[in-house]
Amino acid sequence: MERMSGLDSLFIQMDTPREYYHTIKLHILEPGADLLDMSWKEMKLVFASRLHLVPRLRQRYLGVPLGLNHPVWVDDEDFNLDYHLLRVGCPAPGSNVELCELVSELYSRQLDHSRPLWQAWVIEGLEGGRMALFLMISHAYADGVAIQGMMARFWDTHPDTPASTSGPAWQPRPLPSKWRLLADGLAELPAVFAGNLPAVIRGARAGRKIRQQWQDEGRELPPSPGGAGHAETYKTRLSGPHRKFVIHSFQLARFKRIGKAFGATLNDVFLAVTSSAIREDLIRRTGKPPVEAELTSVPFSLIPPAERTREGNFVTTAYALLNVQVSDPLERLRACQHSAAIMKAYVEATKEANVLASMNLVHPWLAVLLGRLNEASGGDLLPVTNVATSNVPGPRKELFIGHSRMVEYYSIGMITNGTTVNLTVWSYGDQMNLCILVDPEVVADPWGMVEAMESGLAELEALVPQESKPA
Repeated sequence: MERMSGLDSLFIQMDTPREYYHTIKLHILEPGADLLDMSWKEMKLVFASRLHLVPRLRQRYLGVPLGLNHPVWVDDEDFNLDYHLLRVGCPAPGSNVELCELVSELYSRQLDHSRPLWQAWVIEGLEGGRMALFLMISHAYADGVAIQGMMARFWDTHPDTPASTSGPAWQPRPLPSKWRLLADGLAELPAVFAGNLPAVIRGARAGRKIRQQWQDEGRELPPSPGGAGHAETYKTRLSGPHRKFVIHSFQLARFKRIGKAFGATLNDVFLAVTSSAIREDLIRRTGKPPVEAELTSVPFSLIPPAERTREGNFVTTAYALLNVQVSDPLERLRACQHSAAIMKAYVEATKEANVLASMNLVHPWLAVLLGRLNEASGGDLLPVTNVATSNVPGPRKELFIGHSRMVEYYSIGMITNGTTVNLTVWSYGDQMNLCILVDPEVVADPWGMVEAMESGLAELEALVPQESKPA
């Protein structure tokens, strides 16, 4: 048995039939040069032969009786690949529109908590003879960067013939009894408090000290939920179980060229282009330009992947402004750059405020209670924002599965009670791949946001000095 961390456990306890805590990984595949496409049979063989490389995918969780400690990961004695790996045809003509409608439908259902918390769909019939591998996997397993590392064990850096046999025989370890779960949970409980409570106290003091120091120095503090100076236009509780998901692939060089010309990071450019999209959506809604910035949450990794000793979640949440109230594209970029710089400096300054230790003290029964109260309040209870944004560096090398080449790679987290719009970019090779996930009761047509992001990017490109543009 392996005990979950408090943050991992939170994603289990908050998961409901209306509020999903599983993430999306979408891989678009095309046949190799020899036109040997991956068949359904071959895809199953790849999964069967490589599952042993990712042991967590054959594990489910067990709760501790009375919720006295965090759940544990255990081997699934009844693991059946046929439940977790399925196939479906995409409606004709198989464009991104039909693909995203299908993914939206497949995503909008809770994963079975009595099994390992993932499911993959092989989607056939895409335009140009392409195929997609759509993976839903619980955030409880790991954060986005760590899941990327887990799933990299399924990919090759060159075309290869799938193994002709499945991997080693599955030999699950016996499930622990309820008495064992209870005894171990109680025995480990003192260590949970002894190992985390001092860190929480030190962290809280450090956070207060930094905040007071910044105030004394007259430095600008980052925005926060419930604070002044920004709007919460998309504020609404999730009204039902439905989601809308859309994708779009940009050339990474476009973001780099703008960043180089104006001394901005890729993330600065992404936030500025996202601000353009939100601004256009707000104008369509209200008929007039917004007058306040919108607040967005941004995940930050606390421990680099190379320094982690286990799988799981090692992230915190920071906040920045989407400067939708600024009409000039370059001024909007500068404003987003300013807000992002404050956010990053504050995250760096407050790293000692140990968020992970704090989460280890939030026990399952309290997490469930918080989730239900947060749902009842429409997302007011927890420090969430209506809009979530994320920019994650993905694989740099071209990847293959069998003979098929991965031509696009998309990934995004969740939307939750209070957070109804999520925009995430995930780089892959020379691409910047965008996902948008929304509550359809809040944003009926997220494709409009995609078009607005293209327009916002083009506006900034037009301002790049001529000497900075490629010949």
